[in-house]
Amino acid sequence: QLVGLILGPALFFITLFLLPLPGLSDPGRAVLATTLWISTWWILEAMPLGLTSLLPIVLLPLMGTISGAEVTASYGDPNIFLFLGGFAIAIALEKWRLHERIALSIISFVGTSTSGLVYGFMFATGFLSMWISNVATVMMMIPIGTAIAFKVVELMKKEGTYTKEEDQKFTKSMVFAIGFGGIIGGSATLIGTPPNLILAGLLKEIYGIEISFAKWFMFAFPFILILAIFAAFYLTKVAYPMKVKKLEQGRQFVLDEKKALGKMTYE
Repeated sequence: QLVGLILGPALFFITLFLLPLPGLSDPGRAVLATTLWISTWWILEAMPLGLTSLLPIVLLPLMGTISGAEVTASYGDPNIFLFLGGFAIAIALEKWRLHERIALSIISFVGTSTSGLVYGFMFATGFLSMWISNVATVMMMIPIGTAIAFKVVELMKKEGTYTKEEDQKFTKSMVFAIGFGGIIGGSATLIGTPPNLILAGLLKEIYGIEISFAKWFMFAFPFILILAIFAAFYLTKVAYPMKVKKLEQGRQFVLDEKKALGKMTYE
């Protein structure tokens, strides 16, 4: 952090005054210098990220690159507020444990065999990731996935089907299902992952092409559905094929988990 604190401004002044950059205009040099400062502080976390993100409001108008009004207008881009809305939904989902309810409902629908649980978590994470950030989704789902994996291992021990190899295969396939589910599902909507919003914003700004939420979804959803099925199939049949196919008490286990959540509240 100390290195970053010094390195950021140092790169800024070196780029602005010392670095030979033939053909680059003065505003271009100023933007490059600002980008290097922000990137250094961001990557090395020399300052709180919120503070770092506000540097352009100070630096760009000071160097006469663009006005303060133009800089601050970028912070009010509709896509940014759309993304913030996704984070707000994620907080609400987590607070009222709705993500657990959705995950268990999808799992009980898909099946409670070892493969069914992997498919269930792939689809549950993918579905949630469509509406909230894929990073937030995976962070919410990993604790549930690992807890259920632990309980499934206990079931295997009770049923006499447990081996260390089966334990590792199942746990790995569950964790990868959540990770890949978040990435795949996040591609289905504009708010699923930040690059989608950035692409939509750039297309509108540079080419005047506006991609609506519905248009993106209609194009992307069929692809992510195929990709999710393929990824789950690969995990269960190719990467980590398991000898234990069925859990005798699997369905009851999922029903017990749903019961433990209690009745769905108004919130």
